Amino acid sequence: MPYEDPLLDIIRFPLVDQYVAPYVKFGTLQTHIHELIFFYLFYTGIFFASHIISPLLVSAKKWDALKSKDKTYFHVHVVSMIQCLIILVLITPMFNDPVLKQDRIFGYTPYGGLIASAASGYFLWDAINAFYFIRKFGIGFAVHGVISFFVSFIAYNPFILFYAPVFLLFEISTPFLNIRWFDLKLPGVFSEKFVLINNIILIILFFVVRICWGWYWIFQLAWDFWLTHTDPRFPYLFAAVILTGNFVLDILNVYWFSLMAKIAIKTIQNMMKGQKTGLQIDEETIKGKKKED
Repeated sequence: MPYEDPLLDIIRFPLVDQYVAPYVKFGTLQTHIHELIFFYLFYTGIFFASHIISPLLVSAKKWDALKSKDKTYFHVHVVSMIQCLIILVLITPMFNDPVLKQDRIFGYTPYGGLIASAASGYFLWDAINAFYFIRKFGIGFAVHGVISFFVSFIAYNPFILFYAPVFLLFEISTPFLNIRWFDLKLPGVFSEKFVLINNIILIILFFVVRICWGWYWIFQLAWDFWLTHTDPRFPYLFAAVILTGNFVLDILNVYWFSLMAKIAIKTIQNMMKGQKTGLQIDEETIKGKKKED
């Protein structure tokens, strides 16, 4: 049947039903607890596998030249790349889910629960990993991981599953951002033309999806909250956290895009003057941080 969960009866972990599930009493989480554990372990496995495989795929000279912090970042970006591709494929059917369209705030389908598990499992890994490497990454990444996990976890309530694919679509710019990071840390791997095209696509997608799409849908979400706030099922605390968090993120996206635009304009001006340069856009640039030498 459409929008059923294809993994629900396939992924089963020993003893979870006996020792974990009975104590998990948050919305539909008990139904999807095996999937949450699976996705957490899956991304943890990719992170450790990258420690073994990535050094074999990168030239020894380039890999040895990376700082310890950048090597850890490299593995994180590998996980990020795989995660964003998986989640973008998984969310595609949800845009036409008639059940969620009919009830945009409280609607639930088993497939929606799968998406909540895929997102929550990744952000759980992200949060735990950020805390483990907090001396390398800083508190900002840890806070981001916790908030992202909390927001995706709320979907189990069930709550705003309709909006899960809407906001997870932000991930469409992530592959291009990861490619840019790999290029900056491993110069010469990609051609200059490829990098230029990649960065142009990154800027366009960032503007269209994270700003135009993001601002449109946050107001749609706010309006849906207003229409349903008198429903006895309406969780005011969850709604406040989600709405505030998304508004802050959308404002930051405008700020980050302004930095990208300034870099792009400067690059074009240099190119017109005959200076050879590229669009120096990476995760730290977008977030307004000074990139380390």
